[in-house]
Amino acid sequence: MKTYLVAAASLGAILLASAAPALAQPTSTTVVTEKSNGGTGVGIVGGAVAGAAVGGPVGAVVGGAIGAVAGHTVDPPVEVKTYIRTQHVDPVTYDGPIVVGSVLPETVTEYDIPKYERYRWTYIHGQRLLVDRRDHKIVAVLNDNE
Repeated sequence: MKTYLVAAASLGAILLASAAPALAQPTSTTVVTEKSNGGTGVGIVGGAVAGAAVGGPVGAVVGGAIGAVAGHTVDPPVEVKTYIRTQHVDPVTYDGPIVVGSVLPETVTEYDIPKYERYRWTYIHGQRLLVDRRDHKIVAVLNDNE
C-alpha cells in the first residue's frame, strides 16, 4: 500500500511540475472595442489556440474557457445603443467598478428600453451603461464622447 501512495504522490508532483512553466507565463490584457457575434464555439476554439500558443496544454484549457465566455457575450443591437445615446437623464451616484460583467446594486436607478425587455440602462460618470435586466450585470459601456 505504501508503494501506491508514494507513486501517486510522485505522479502528482510530476504533473504539478510540468504545469508550473505554463502557469508562470506572464499575463497580458486584451481590450476589445468592437466584437462580432461569433458565438461560443468560435470563442472556445480561438481561446484554446491562443492559450496553447502562450501556455501549452494548460494554456489551451484556460484559453478555451475564457474564449467560451467571451464568445457567449452578445453585442447589443444598434437600435439599443442608439436609443441609449439619445436619452438625457441626470447622472446616477455610484462609486463601484464600471466594467463589463460587474453587477450593479439594485439601488442604482436603471431605465427601461422600449421594445427590448432584456435590457435596461443607466448613466454614471458620463458613461451610459447597458445592463441585463435579469442580473443587473453591465453588458456594455458607451461613453458620451463616442
